[in-house]
Amino acid sequence: MEQTILIPIDGTESVVETLLYVRSLTPRESTKVVLLHVTPEIESNSAAVDLEPHISTIYDQLQYENWAVERETRMGDPVQEIVKMAILLPATLIVMTTHGRSGLERIREGSVTEQVLKQSPCPVFILHSARPAPMDERTEDLFKRILVPLDGSDASSAILGCVEKFAKMHDCEVVLFHDELEHAEYKEQKAAIKAKLQEQSVTLANSGLKVTLDMTTYKRPIREILERIDTLKIDLVSMASHGTGGDKIAMDECVTAEVIRHANCPLLVWSAEPQCPVVD
Repeated sequence: MEQTILIPIDGTESVVETLLYVRSLTPRESTKVVLLHVTPEIESNSAAVDLEPHISTIYDQLQYENWAVERETRMGDPVQEIVKMAILLPATLIVMTTHGRSGLERIREGSVTEQVLKQSPCPVFILHSARPAPMDERTEDLFKRILVPLDGSDASSAILGCVEKFAKMHDCEVVLFHDELEHAEYKEQKAAIKAKLQEQSVTLANSGLKVTLDMTTYKRPIREILERIDTLKIDLVSMASHGTGGDKIAMDECVTAEVIRHANCPLLVWSAEPQCPVVD
């Protein structure tokens, strides 16, 4: 198998949308899907029993469609068990569902999504439980245009290799987006960022992709990203999350959290410097 998709299941996912995107992400013939449910130790056994029909529906449908699919159950801390499983498989992609704005209000305090993003050894594909389906109700060719927010740093650019592979697999257009940073006060710094983004767009174009470079000077990256999702009919936002360490720059966890919370499309996110736990 070339691809291994890990899907943590907690019972709140939309079965229809989960299946829709699994079918579209990678070819069935070269993909293994692993469904994982983690029962926190504080939960009673009944919690796992109640979840059984939900997991079985997804498992049975994928098996019926001749996917290579497995199911795993663990007990413990959800973040640790998800990341550990991703390392052990090893997973090439984790598919997670967020649970509406209320469920993401705690993202800065350490939600499961945030912690998995920080520690994941592979990219994380994030569906929003309230808005997971394409706005035009497509069931095929779900990825026509990818928006890639960049700030000119090496950390934000770390996602570009993943974007290139994904875009080639799905034959989709890539839109590189940059909104001028608050701290970019000097002409030399602005010019360097512009030159770097232009170079990156040319590199992607030379690889055979259709690439657009979109640069603005509004200094409000979250708002501009969200506006472009709607106006450009973006199907996927792909970005690196690289925390708040070092210089305070635009593509930090705050920006990622806000885009996840409000975006009308899925996201493909990978930490530029994942902090993976040691696997016993």
